[in-house]
Amino acid sequence: MMEILESYKRATSDHIDRFCIPIQFNGEVIGRLRPVTFESLQNEEEMRKLAEWRRASAEWFTTQFSVSEVGTREWIREQVLHAQDRILFFVDDPSLTPIGQVGLCHYDEQKKECEFDNLLRGEKGQFANLIIPALIALGLWSIKVLDIQQGYLQVLANNFRAIHIYQKLGFQEVKRTPLVKRVEGKVVRWVPATDPATVATERHLVTMVIERKIFENLYKQGR
Repeated sequence: MMEILESYKRATSDHIDRFCIPIQFNGEVIGRLRPVTFESLQNEEEMRKLAEWRRASAEWFTTQFSVSEVGTREWIREQVLHAQDRILFFVDDPSLTPIGQVGLCHYDEQKKECEFDNLLRGEKGQFANLIIPALIALGLWSIKVLDIQQGYLQVLANNFRAIHIYQKLGFQEVKRTPLVKRVEGKVVRWVPATDPATVATERHLVTMVIERKIFENLYKQGR
């Protein structure tokens, strides 16, 4: 299965349509998921967008730093494209304009599970809620192509809007991890507290899971 992820990441612009995942709502295709590829590294505009979106949503990440296009390109190359268990998609609207991103990581072929991450709406686009059916499309793809039986995500507890959306989709909270702040130079990290009973925790990280059948039902409802 790892070979499948690699093939998506090495897709060229001449054949990219074959690797795009349609986003549907009420039987209508309203966008697509387009893999971030090695070719994407040479696209200045797309690297700019990824950096801009990450910068605008910095408060909702457990690692916060000064975001640059150079750093974003390096992150895409080393942490996404060269990672065997990870993939990232642009969310394209009907005009094929990238308006957000969504990905999966920590794909475990033995457990048949993965983590959904980097879910960001960077721009409004034609459909205000395109990111939601985009996540459903990714979930269905992970079932059909990767045979995922369970997916999970992690979200900061004070991101109430995101949690509400995930709950409506069928994600269920299974754990809350107390976090403490660590400052390393110009980087701020929110890391699990080693002893929550003796350390004042400032934030919590919520882990939510969703079963395969929930994604399948969401897809049927949206057809």
